Amino acid sequence: MRRAPYPAERWPWLLAWLLLFAVAAWLRLWQIGHQVLIDDEWHAVHKLMHFGYKDIFLSFGHADHTIPLTLLFRTLADTIGLSEWRMRALPLAFGLATVLVLPWVARPWLKRCEPLVFAGLLALSPLLIHFARYVRPYALTVPMGFIAMLALWRWWHERRPAWGWVFVVLATACAWLHPLTLLFTAAGLTWFGLAALVAFWQGDKGQALKRIVPLGALTTLLCSLLVLPPLLADPGAMASKSGIHQVQWLTFVRGWELLIGSANVLVAGFSLILACLGAWQLWRRDVAFLAYWMFMTMVALVVTVALDAAWIHHALVLVRYTAVAQPMLLLLIALGLTWLLSRGLNLVMQSVPGWAVAGGVMLWLCALYLAGPLPQVYSGINQFTSHMRYHYDYRFERSIYTTVMAEAELPDVYRRIAAEPGDWVLVETPWHFESHFSPLSEYQREHQLPLRIGMISGLCSEWTHGELRRGSDQHIIFRRFVFLADLLAAPQPENRFVIFHRGTPFGYVRELPDIEPCIDAFRAAHGRPWHEDEEQVVFRIPAG
Repeated sequence: MRRAPYPAERWPWLLAWLLLFAVAAWLRLWQIGHQVLIDDEWHAVHKLMHFGYKDIFLSFGHADHTIPLTLLFRTLADTIGLSEWRMRALPLAFGLATVLVLPWVARPWLKRCEPLVFAGLLALSPLLIHFARYVRPYALTVPMGFIAMLALWRWWHERRPAWGWVFVVLATACAWLHPLTLLFTAAGLTWFGLAALVAFWQGDKGQALKRIVPLGALTTLLCSLLVLPPLLADPGAMASKSGIHQVQWLTFVRGWELLIGSANVLVAGFSLILACLGAWQLWRRDVAFLAYWMFMTMVALVVTVALDAAWIHHALVLVRYTAVAQPMLLLLIALGLTWLLSRGLNLVMQSVPGWAVAGGVMLWLCALYLAGPLPQVYSGINQFTSHMRYHYDYRFERSIYTTVMAEAELPDVYRRIAAEPGDWVLVETPWHFESHFSPLSEYQREHQLPLRIGMISGLCSEWTHGELRRGSDQHIIFRRFVFLADLLAAPQPENRFVIFHRGTPFGYVRELPDIEPCIDAFRAAHGRPWHEDEEQVVFRIPAG
């Protein structure tokens, strides 16, 4: 009979898992209903508003929309309706499941409290939290890619067909969501292809080859059916994103900080020591499994670097493209941390109790949290937690985004607004969906008032990027956005300041349509503005 995983009473362990999941959920759901869609989150929306299902399926797009998610969003927009919550549902669900599922599938290589430590690192990872809150495919491809590669290993060694099907399904889904995950898939199949050749050379009469070749062929066929049509129909979409930028040595340093969750030199250095200790522990338990992951990660990293992809010199881009390996890194750190605590406590105790190790782990997790970006990101009202200001570099003071955003000094009119009695919502217009073009996130860090984005489409512009089409047949309702024409058409249930920006603090950016006709329409409806100068025109509109 298999020994119980926790020979002590199980209730404390169950309570620890529940507490850990509650923390993971809080970090991923914090103010999530108030987040404004920005940057790459708009690529899918732009695509589904302009193209039908066939065109979406047959192009990766020059702005990186994810084909299966865009098809899903288009279906929702044509049927029950598309909202921010429905766009965020899958990343959130997979992001939460990652914390519980990955320690479970990795349990053959973990002992005693190590699954809980692994789960703690997954729960507090700023990068994985960001993926879960961001409408992009990474929250899906990280757990599915990790499980797929574990399934391939277990299929080969345990000879259970179920693991083979898990690999095929998840690897194919990952390839469709993000084609660069094929690097891990191809490397894993190559590893066992080489193992099969070695077995053939040693006289197994091709039995191993008869196993791996059909699985590899089926996986290749299914992935090709989904990835080749858009590649062949629109080859320029991928060609335009390669041969542009080169990785620098600093990219790897910043990438390590993103992966471990802190730019603190001591934390980053100690995490490297823990990862090395964890690799040594895994080497003692299953050296081939460690070599398998090192081989796949190196193949994916080398090929990704060789592609010279657009923006690859930015650490976040490199990390995104190789993120399937991040759980393995955190697993190694979990092994190293548990071993180090056990050995250290063993020097002062004859028998190391579980609570002592748990206490050491808790101290390390708290240190990771405090030394990471989350305390600043989760400070006050922040509807732009996906802004690259918080993810480009975890040491905010040296980030180029912080330097750029520092040019956005808060206009005095916001202080007057904040002094108004009552509860008010700001309607900011016009806006750039590109976060580095917009000062709104930096303004909110100071004024701490909730805001919505006012869309000028249908009033003084037919349509512009980063907006929805008013009067479209598609059923798209984004609660953080409001059409200015709707504000004029009917009384509203909340107190609002409508703020028109005539300029930008960043100098030349992407040109927006002329907003003066919109300002004139509000003058006609509400009279003289509450405030007007060369930069801002503000209308004070009480509820009703």
